[in-house]
Amino acid sequence: MTNCKACQKELVRKRFGQRLEDNTAFQKRVFCNRVCMSNFMEGQIKVPNQKNSYRQSSKAAQKACEMCSASNKKLHVHHKDENPMNNAPSNLMTLCVSCHRRCHSPNYQATTGLPKACAYCDQPSVKTGLCATHLTRLKRFGHPLAKKRKIGSEWVLMLHDGKSWLPFP
Repeated sequence: MTNCKACQKELVRKRFGQRLEDNTAFQKRVFCNRVCMSNFMEGQIKVPNQKNSYRQSSKAAQKACEMCSASNKKLHVHHKDENPMNNAPSNLMTLCVSCHRRCHSPNYQATTGLPKACAYCDQPSVKTGLCATHLTRLKRFGHPLAKKRKIGSEWVLMLHDGKSWLPFP
């Protein structure tokens, strides 16, 4: 008779109603049930590849970043030796995205998340490096500095560079 790999209990053939488990299936079985199998397989990677290794290492993630103590950010599991297949607890470290990037890129400067300033003024840019006003002028008149100006009784399209008005061709 054989024993369960996890709990070491003696394996017995299962009953399905009146029918007994097939003998060839019984001889292939190494665990008494699925619970024993999952307990035995915990921490082991059945098919060793990077995807399964990352999935296994993510189970060791802590509640906060180990460098900056941030807990409200998305957390990653960092492999200290940079070998994704080495999931030893001493090799794993829980880090937030910024700290994880800093570990892999020492020259990394965290961004503040603020948009760049407009190319023509100091307002935050919306799209293509332009603020909402200059983007609207670009779409409407074909130039971000173009603006309609009333001269006498008619409206004339002109460019305003911040200092003076120039005629728009």
